[in-house]
Amino acid sequence: MSILEKFTKSSKELTDVRVLCVCAMMLALRVVLGIFTNFTLAIVPFVKIGLSFIPTAIVGYLYGPVCAAIVSGMGDILSVILSNPSGFSITPGITVCYVFEGLIYGLVLYGTDLRIRDIAIAEGAVMLLCRLPLNTLVLSALMHMPYTELLLYRAAVLVPFSVIEGLILWAMKKPVTAVRKTGTKS
Repeated sequence: MSILEKFTKSSKELTDVRVLCVCAMMLALRVVLGIFTNFTLAIVPFVKIGLSFIPTAIVGYLYGPVCAAIVSGMGDILSVILSNPSGFSITPGITVCYVFEGLIYGLVLYGTDLRIRDIAIAEGAVMLLCRLPLNTLVLSALMHMPYTELLLYRAAVLVPFSVIEGLILWAMKKPVTAVRKTGTKS
């Protein structure tokens, strides 16, 4: 399936009420995971590790890049608002990075059999196109730190964690493909 076909098919998925319901549940899960499972390491306080990638990857696999981008971007915005309602600070650059992550998960995983190769490509692309260069650029501007120094610190933590993320997605293969095979359309 070509990239254009994936975007077209993913956009059409949004017309099904059942798909919207699943996306809404995954968005809620993304928000909860975004609030409660993110943590930073004491020695590297500018690297956030969490499990909020799981719903984004699942939606990307099931419904494609458009749905995954919406869930990922809205999940970031809602997580920030709900975790600190009195003084939320949405960072548009970080939100755009999450939208790109959703697009990548959807483009790579949608229409595949969710093989380990597909998961590795998706994780590698997210790491090399979003988390390391773009997120680091935004954080560098926010924290007034040199980009290359921050990039090295972040790479030291995020690259090994991306392997763990890939293993988590691989472990979820069976239940997620079962959902896909049963389908959401009657």
